[in-house]
Amino acid sequence: MRVGQDLFVLCFEPPAALEALITDPRLPRTGAAVLLFADSVDLDRLAREPLEPQRALWTEVALGYACEAAGAAATAFHDPWLMLSRPLGDGAQALADVGMTRFHAGCPDYDGPAAGRRGAATACSYAGVPLADLEFDLREPADAPPAGLLRWVNRRARPDVTQPGRLIDSGLWLVEPRDSAIADLWRGRGRARLESALGWSGTVEGEAWYLGTTYSIDGGHRL
Repeated sequence: MRVGQDLFVLCFEPPAALEALITDPRLPRTGAAVLLFADSVDLDRLAREPLEPQRALWTEVALGYACEAAGAAATAFHDPWLMLSRPLGDGAQALADVGMTRFHAGCPDYDGPAAGRRGAATACSYAGVPLADLEFDLREPADAPPAGLLRWVNRRARPDVTQPGRLIDSGLWLVEPRDSAIADLWRGRGRARLESALGWSGTVEGEAWYLGTTYSIDGGHRL
């Protein structure tokens, strides 16, 4: 699948309680925690169904951290802190509603990123429960994104409905996109509010990133 995404990212030093919540001991944290909002499109499907573009779109919100996997930098995003606005693969179900105030080609009067330009994103559950809010100011263009930002380790774990409190854990899966291309790469400063529905509530601040990217993805392999 060929994917296009506009990403809003905040990299920050997590408080100890948040770090303990989101990290997996099998995959230690090696750098910043990451809050990511994505506005995504399945480019292959869009090409097949050009009259129904909304069927190729989805949004994501994810909370993770920098790590190393198979000898290189990566970013870990684990259930239940990886949420999509529509079902994608593995019998998944849509879990979150993401809204993004943005300045890319999907917006009226788009004229690209610029120093001092502000962006914001917010997410809630489909029951309307707040999850996270992000605000940031762009400061300057950049040459490269944070190491490992576009290389992921997903942990697949779902609650076991037959045994409350137990997870069905299918392990860690490395996802390595192919033929990645990056456009409109900018950095700045940002601030996010995380809500108790994520398991921890509070405000964090750090380095913010905006980038547009395209890549091909074929799934992942188990670590």
